[in-house]
Amino acid sequence: MKIGIDLGGSHIGIGVLDDNNNIIKKIEKDIEKSYYVKNKIMNYIDENVSKIIGNYKIDLIGIAIPGTTKNLVAENIFNLGIEKMDFSKIASKYNIPLKIQNDSKAAGLAEKQCGSLINYKDAVFLCLGTGIGSAVFLNNELLISNKNVGFELGHMIIDKNGLQCNCGKKGCFETYCSIKRFKENVSKILNIREISPIELVNKIIEEKDNPKIKEIIKVYIENLIIGLSNIIDIFEPEAIGIGGSFVFFKDIFYEELIEEMNIKKYVFNKNCIPKIVLAELKNDAGIIGAVL
Repeated sequence: MKIGIDLGGSHIGIGVLDDNNNIIKKIEKDIEKSYYVKNKIMNYIDENVSKIIGNYKIDLIGIAIPGTTKNLVAENIFNLGIEKMDFSKIASKYNIPLKIQNDSKAAGLAEKQCGSLINYKDAVFLCLGTGIGSAVFLNNELLISNKNVGFELGHMIIDKNGLQCNCGKKGCFETYCSIKRFKENVSKILNIREISPIELVNKIIEEKDNPKIKEIIKVYIENLIIGLSNIIDIFEPEAIGIGGSFVFFKDIFYEELIEEMNIKKYVFNKNCIPKIVLAELKNDAGIIGAVL
């Protein structure tokens, strides 16, 4: 048995997986960015790992986290306001092999091995949620740079004078195309505070003729296509998988995105338009990928 932990920008999921990487038990909790969030996360992980170990024989603990990972340390966890997290104490406490990796790389691995990207040798996975994480595969291999995990496609700049990003730069891809940003923009127009993704989708569909909502969707898709076209020109993948919260909004974006991508107006090599596929594993991808 294994424990997979997915620490996202707004939630944490912990799963118990069997030898075939099927999730047999899962718990989830929303988290909020605050001064004490680091300690709360560590305590939550420690508490639940302890309970699971009491009930199952665990051979591996894997943690997927939205930051730069090396050995048992994660840094640059910008979307949670955390500079650094060291998981070595958890590893030594339980004396069980523990590994950490970037959450989007983990989700990408899961989608590549047993999800939407399984049939493509060259592929890119994008996780659109609180930010934009990414994983790149060439000839079935996940690309990792020697210095850091690299391939932070969410932080390529699409507007040099653009919006401020949590990373400190301006105009990053994720400041325009994260689902968090889209939800914030729509919520302002509709004067909504607390609402679930499904309820928000239904509300947007109800307001489909609202010119302000139409404009927000149009601009979002235009910016997403610019980001995707840059990725296509660099990597020329056979497929781009999109996961994260974007999947909940597929009825709003997906058809129009596919239609616009077929226009090929931004791509250098017009014969290199990839398949745009939706993630199949949804929120389980990070949990599964954490142990791969």
